[in-house]
Amino acid sequence: MSKSKSNDILFFTNSELGQASVILAVAEELVRHESADARIHLASFSPLRTAVPDGITFHCLPGLSMKQVFASRGMGFLPKHEPGLQAVRGYSEAYSKVLAPWDEAKYFPIFDSCCKLIEEVKPCLVVLDPLLGAAYDACVFLGQRHVILSPNTFKDHVTGAQPGLEPLYKFALLGSGFKPPLNFLSVLCNIYLAIAIHIYAFWSAPVRQLTKARNRRGITGPLSTIFDEVNPELLYLVQSKPQSDFPLHLPPNVIGCGPILPSFKPLAETNPDLSSWLDTGPTIVINMGSHVTHESQQINEILHAIERTLEKHAKLQVLWKLQSDTLPSIPPAIASRVRVMAWLPGHPAAILTASNKIVAYVHHGGSNSFHEAVAAGVPHVVCPVWLDTYDFATRVEYLDIGVWANRTRAPEIKGEDLAEALELVSSGAAAERLRTNARKLANIVGDVNAGRKTATAKILEVTKPVLH
Repeated sequence: MSKSKSNDILFFTNSELGQASVILAVAEELVRHESADARIHLASFSPLRTAVPDGITFHCLPGLSMKQVFASRGMGFLPKHEPGLQAVRGYSEAYSKVLAPWDEAKYFPIFDSCCKLIEEVKPCLVVLDPLLGAAYDACVFLGQRHVILSPNTFKDHVTGAQPGLEPLYKFALLGSGFKPPLNFLSVLCNIYLAIAIHIYAFWSAPVRQLTKARNRRGITGPLSTIFDEVNPELLYLVQSKPQSDFPLHLPPNVIGCGPILPSFKPLAETNPDLSSWLDTGPTIVINMGSHVTHESQQINEILHAIERTLEKHAKLQVLWKLQSDTLPSIPPAIASRVRVMAWLPGHPAAILTASNKIVAYVHHGGSNSFHEAVAAGVPHVVCPVWLDTYDFATRVEYLDIGVWANRTRAPEIKGEDLAEALELVSSGAAAERLRTNARKLANIVGDVNAGRKTATAKILEVTKPVLH
């Protein structure tokens, strides 16, 4: 076992912000924490270097990041697919990519670098992104004390820990979008999808080949912790609270911190013009995430929904984050009430909390987008496109804090359907109910800082016997 110093904590994460965001948030909180007498290190791939906050020592891992590996093979980040049995496409095209993005020749330089860094830093604790398998392997191989800090939910980590056959008949398989409680047909489909996951993920050629190579190096166990059963000896820190997820039996070592967001300055300080504009009237915020791209036809469908909604509601306005080479032409009649921006200034939560007039957050169903809206107490309009995004679409409806807007068209968006969803969250009894429920849930999970502070406190609690 690696012998630790007394005041170093080392974080390992992939460089994709969907995975890295919670790591960055907690690492920065530890730097700022007045009672944390610890030096903070963070290791990742080169694309994350510029996002690392001051006060954290960055260590660059060798080779290509996960996203760069996909791009080098001419592949997108994740394949869009329909819900239901079509989730199999997501498994076949995505699972082995996520579990084993690096082949043997690329994996072991990363693994060796992680081992070398652990031996040099001698941290009292390593904090891991659950998808960075090489760092997890390094910790297990060296006997290094570690915890998991995950951007995911209880369901992603503990479904396999549920009693008996509950994982098959009670909880929809990833990417299926089955509505709880599951009916008999959904249960049969669930069984089929459970078999498909194992075939296309754990038994896929890339995973089997890398597993054998790891075994030859003396590395045992799974490639990462995200799809494995909960290890009772390992602490897991996740973004869920029992009230923000499906009803699950939770092992005592899986801790729900609530939404883990970075600290951010109020929008009124960073962008007074946008802050004032948001406060002029009720606003819908549309942000489909950094990995989701839409063809011009889909952009026009979203624009059609915006037009229909604003025509009905004279005071309503829309802030639309849109990365596209071809920006849509906003009709003059509504142009003053629509702002299209390639990037939102600051953190999305700064937008959602800038005014009490935010009507809804339209997003693709990513974990961070979901938790940003939960922390801000804003209703959701979800347009899922792949795998876990379908879970979040069903989750917001189960919790009665939002609506799945493209249920009949997913992963595509139909303007008429999106317009109906926007109308549902904009006015009437249903809109008031969703707002009330969203605000109640926000009060339960705490403010936008609570999850980050809880995760930080748990990490310090784990290190306390070492630091003192």
